[in-house]
Parts: sequence; C-alpha cells; structure tokens
Amino acid sequence: MSQVEKYRSTANLNIRKAPTASSNALGRLSVDEVIEMIGESEDGKWIRFLYNGVEAWSSKKYLKKVPYIPPLEEDFLWMTYAEGEKGVSQIDGSEHNSHILEYLRTTTLNKRAAAEDETSWCSAFVNWCLDKAGYETTKSALARSWLNWGQGIETPRRGCLVVFKREKIFGHVGFYLEETETHIKILGGNQTNPETGKSEVCEKFFPKTDLLGYRIPK
Repeated sequence: MSQVEKYRSTANLNIRKAPTASSNALGRLSVDEVIEMIGESEDGKWIRFLYNGVEAWSSKKYLKKVPYIPPLEEDFLWMTYAEGEKGVSQIDGSEHNSHILEYLRTTTLNKRAAAEDETSWCSAFVNWCLDKAGYETTKSALARSWLNWGQGIETPRRGCLVVFKREKIFGHVGFYLEETETHIKILGGNQTNPETGKSEVCEKFFPKTDLLGYRIPK
C-alpha cells in the first residue's frame, strides 16, 4: 500500500475549484486542518484533495507536510537510506570521503569544516538520512540538537533517534536497533567499527548510562 501524504494548513486558506488564485472558491480550510493529497499541479504549487466529495485545490505555499509515522511493524522511511550507507568510512590522510562531505553539507557548518571528513559527522549523517526521506531536520552538526526535534518517547522502537551524552556538552546520535540490559545498539555515522577500527557508518553498542533520550517526528 502506498503512503498517503497529508498536509496541515498554516492559515485560513481558500479552497479552489482549479489550481489558480482566480478560480472560484469552494470553501476555506481552517488553521491546522489536515487534508490528504490525491494529486499535485504540474508546477508543484497546488495540492489536489477531496472536499465534500469533490476534487479541489489549495495553495501549497500555506500547507505543511505532516510527517509520516509508520506503524510499529513498519520501518521509518529513513532506515532504507541509513542501511544503504553501511561501511562508508573516513579516509586517513589528506583525502576525504565524498559521501561524508555530502552528509556534512546538510548542516550549517562553515565551508572549511564541511570539506573535511575528520569533522564530527554523526549528526550530519542523521540529517542526511532524514532529508533523503523527506523529513524536516535540525540542519545542525551538534548531536544534542536532536533533543529539540520532533517529540520524545519513553519506549524506543526500531529506527527512532537515540541521543547520548559525550563529555559535559557534546553528544552522539544514531538510529535505534536493539538493546541489552546495559547497552543500546544503534546504526550511526562517525562510529568506530570494532572490527575494522575505522570511523564509519556501522552498528555499535553504547552504554545506557549515557542515554539522553529517544525522538520521533511530531
């Protein structure tokens, strides 16, 4: 079954008969009212949906996409991208891995920091995965920035974001996989692979004592 895209109105928005501002108004959407998209105009500026059983249009400019939260038996969309990046690792010396530089460019880092794969990139990797899946991100290279993203949950589920503390002000972030009594396994970037010794995208356990929180989209 294909995913239904939903949008929330950010204003009291006119509902039009056709995808133009001059078209007849059929009604109005209230602020925070949610619609289900059934189509889009060719220029991508209007959303088509059903209004009282009739096809109608509203301007995409005032519609915000509602993040998709899959049922428990289904993976978050970003996990496909995260799994596909396993093994991407830093390159020793003056060379830099282009994949990691691509992750870093999804953040607001300055050009110099974003041009070196030695720059801490766990948060950049999460930004890249969520951006690829069509979700809003923090655009920050700071792992703890994710504590202000989405909503917190008490019980983790596969693919949710996990934020750990590292020293007093730093952190680490990745995607939840499983846990033991004392540790949490995550899939993340900028993690030392115990088998290769390289800093790469891999699965790794972290102590629960360093846990700061679990996050999913709001």
